[in-house]
Amino acid sequence: MIVLDTAARAAQATAVVMAAGVLSKLLGFAREATLASSFGASAATDAYLVAMVIPAILFGLVGNVITTVGIPLFSEHLHRPEKRHELAALVWGSFCAICGLLSVIALLGLAASPWLVRLLAPGFAPDQAELAARLVRILMPMVVIMGMVGWAQGILNAHHHFTSPALMGVPYNLLMIGGISWAAAAGSIAGVAWATVLATASQFLIQVPALMKHGVLQGFRLSPGHPALKKMLVLSGPVLIGLGANQLNLIVDRMLASTLEEGSISALNYAQRILSLPQGLLALPVITVLYPIFAQRATVEDMEGFRFGLVRGLNALALVLIPVTVATAVLREEVVRFVFQRGAFDDRDAAMTAAALLWYAPGLLFLMWRELLNRAFYSLQDTFTPMWTGLAAVAANVALNLLLVRPMGLAGLALASSLSAALACVLLFSALRRRAGCAAGSLVLAAAWRMLLAASLTGALLWWPGAAAAGSVPGGFLGQGLFLTALGAAGGAAYLLCCRLLGVGELDLILALARETLRRTVSLGRRR
Repeated sequence: MIVLDTAARAAQATAVVMAAGVLSKLLGFAREATLASSFGASAATDAYLVAMVIPAILFGLVGNVITTVGIPLFSEHLHRPEKRHELAALVWGSFCAICGLLSVIALLGLAASPWLVRLLAPGFAPDQAELAARLVRILMPMVVIMGMVGWAQGILNAHHHFTSPALMGVPYNLLMIGGISWAAAAGSIAGVAWATVLATASQFLIQVPALMKHGVLQGFRLSPGHPALKKMLVLSGPVLIGLGANQLNLIVDRMLASTLEEGSISALNYAQRILSLPQGLLALPVITVLYPIFAQRATVEDMEGFRFGLVRGLNALALVLIPVTVATAVLREEVVRFVFQRGAFDDRDAAMTAAALLWYAPGLLFLMWRELLNRAFYSLQDTFTPMWTGLAAVAANVALNLLLVRPMGLAGLALASSLSAALACVLLFSALRRRAGCAAGSLVLAAAWRMLLAASLTGALLWWPGAAAAGSVPGGFLGQGLFLTALGAAGGAAYLLCCRLLGVGELDLILALARETLRRTVSLGRRR
């Protein structure tokens, strides 16, 4: 997909990640539906979601460094023969460093849990804040476990092994579904927290066989003064700040949402979960496969291949996510009812979630563009640019949150997130032109407007039957599913036709990728 000699490999790897993503995301929606059905958008659910934010924030300050800074450095030691003998020292040194640092952070977070809850959810009543603090103490081991998960994923991706990391959502979601069901029967949200810790551990364990296969767990070497570890430390500083800035967006959203009507935090979470489906199935597989290839191209100084692949990747994301954005906005109420409305999740919860979903949807493409652009800079071992653009986006998000939350409520928080993601993309495109001589913004926008026009025409086609149904689709869950499937199929066909008529060249790229994926899948099946 980057250059001709790697197109087949990228197609096959993307197909593997997408297939695993389909299974993981379906189970993920079953998990969220189980949570919604069991606990609804309630005070207990709000407490659990706030508690979940705290280990995620603490982990995000350190753990994600492995998959951002680590992949380019691991790739450098894999693809340069003169450095390969130093790989074991880098691998084990990074493991010890990240686990040690995260353990310290987890212990500090454990002691500060009541204060952290009051900071994140100042609108919580005393009993709800006490419940959230108790859940934080249960969840805190996740900080270290997530660091181990990120370490394993970074190493395997650097080896161009994507299957095990892509599948780690399967045991996670299965364990979560069982845990939520047990917790609901017991009438305790704490059971969900215990299940979350166990499920997170399974994400590391499923990657251990692949680590052993690649010989990663052999030849233990610990060299605290290794030059690559020092380089990782230097590059990690801006990454930590940038990742912390992204977590700050979530903190501000939860703080302000806690001052709104009960269930606002849960509604925002459920809306984000719906958008996680196209992110996980369509966008992240492409980004996951492209990142180590970007790192390899940068390592061998193939900047032409780097720039070509980046533009292709951005266009591919636009081609698939623009119609999803339009369809999600048009059919938001039908989608929310289909996914969540059963059990304790009532009409009020559905209306709040649909309102948030409407304004989160425009930011979908910008969020994924930002992810790919950040990884392009990380591949160039430039961690400063994603940091300062992230800080600028956070400042804009906080300002927009304060400006929009009063007139628009939780919808204003969602809109602020979308606008700040768009600002980050503008800044990254501008920096990329200066850093790599790539006018990606103008090249991508030249194609994106045709995709947007095609998607808008398709959205108009979907609006009429969606408005006519207006929640009256017969057949319950099955009927709603068939209705949305039929609309999706018709909309997809209409979108492809409009793209062809408007001369969207990236359509040929996607179709070629689909044909290559199908050919390799059939060939693999015959060999087996």
